[in-house]
Amino acid sequence: MSGVTTSVRTVDGSAGPLTVRVTGDPAADGTLVLVHPINTAGSVWEHVTAALDRPTVALDLRGHGTSTTAGPFSIEDGWLPDVVAVLDALGLRTVHLAGGSLGGSIALAAAALHPERVLGVATFGSTLGVGAPDEAIEAMVAELTAQGTAGYFAGLLPGIVGGAFRTEPRVVDGLAAAAGTRDEAVVAAILHGAFRADIRHLTGRVGVPVLAATGTEDPTCPPAMTAEIAAATGTEPVFLDGVGHLPMLEVPERVAALITEHVEATR
Repeated sequence: MSGVTTSVRTVDGSAGPLTVRVTGDPAADGTLVLVHPINTAGSVWEHVTAALDRPTVALDLRGHGTSTTAGPFSIEDGWLPDVVAVLDALGLRTVHLAGGSLGGSIALAAAALHPERVLGVATFGSTLGVGAPDEAIEAMVAELTAQGTAGYFAGLLPGIVGGAFRTEPRVVDGLAAAAGTRDEAVVAAILHGAFRADIRHLTGRVGVPVLAATGTEDPTCPPAMTAEIAAATGTEPVFLDGVGHLPMLEVPERVAALITEHVEATR
């Protein structure tokens, strides 16, 4: 939204303060709420928001950005309550949700558990459950501990985005800013929560229109995971050629267009 101001607010969540970026003048019904991938922050949606012609709300989930670092770090007991707390604090009765990676899983869980408040869900590079074995998660934590938060995510970048975007300043700088320099113990707890999460038991309760999109070069939540979301929610997957795990940074205009089309179709 060109020329529209974004304000940063703080709202009370069940675990502590949550940071929220509000662009434009959100309405009580039909506002778009953006849920970031795990280990990024609400700022990851900045370029998508700029390309949208509608008010948006983007929160920093607990353990991310400048929100509280208190747990628990799980979908149903932690991150989903954060989303609901933001809706309540801002007076948002019904919303459209868009989520990246596990943010999409959180959005689907919201639609299942709070159906009266969710009008539609758009997921980007998401999953119903990664199913990572404990040894793989511990290997991530060991690497995180050795490199520190900033170094760990800088090292991950070339392997998780599309080949054409690995040196793109918008992507490199955007991930660095969103991942930040959080305490390694907090990030480790988030990794355990994220890679053990599974919402397959909730998919039968999702009764709203779903957009399930992903990049063809996403190695973290491969296209088969988006195909599973689509099959479970009665839609067709959308594949973004050459895009990796962070489409909101790699191709923000395309993401904005898909969200707009989905929201309009939901109406």
